Amino acid sequence: MRSRIYSFEADGIVVHWDYHRCIHFEACIRALPDVFERNKRPWITPACGSVNDVAAACEACPTGALHYERRDTGSPEATPEKNEITVSSDGPLYVKGDIRITDAAGETILKDTRVALCRCGHTRNKPLCDGSHEKAEFRARGALTEAHAATGDAGAPEGGKLTIRAGDPGPLTIKGSAEIRGEGSPNCSHVRVGALCCCGKSKNKPFCDGSHAEG
Repeated sequence: MRSRIYSFEADGIVVHWDYHRCIHFEACIRALPDVFERNKRPWITPACGSVNDVAAACEACPTGALHYERRDTGSPEATPEKNEITVSSDGPLYVKGDIRITDAAGETILKDTRVALCRCGHTRNKPLCDGSHEKAEFRARGALTEAHAATGDAGAPEGGKLTIRAGDPGPLTIKGSAEIRGEGSPNCSHVRVGALCCCGKSKNKPFCDGSHAEG
């Protein structure tokens, strides 16, 4: 898993940007265009916004490419109270929560509060999304069916650590309480253990159906 982090400093805050995790979702640009300007160098100038606004814009980045350190008396980024997995249309799985990603051997390779996980199978930065779904013209609905929702666990997610074990070529095995929902879909499923497709071949997306083993 690759990482290349650049830091941008101002009084009260330092913004850290991971080049390899950025897929140009542009939530930061939409939130603070005076701070985040793609065509300017440096493209991040945290001094052009308030510390609170810059922190909020970083937290809106769904891939975790943006993080920050506060140098004032403000609070650092909090760990979300519950774990959420959003299935995006034609794109990755956006995960938010108390996240631990491990390799196939169970070794932790990333701890974070926000990540974007590949589900097309074409990323060169497994298990993270690198935007390859666009070039591969990956197509998959960002929705859960009523059947998916019906097979979930009863009750609401409790929070706590969410462990995601990344297999190669698949699946993404999750352990821990989490809510899975589709982008713009009313259906959701509460799971504690499950396997999500990351090869792009499953006929039961977003869940794994063993298609990765077919070669």
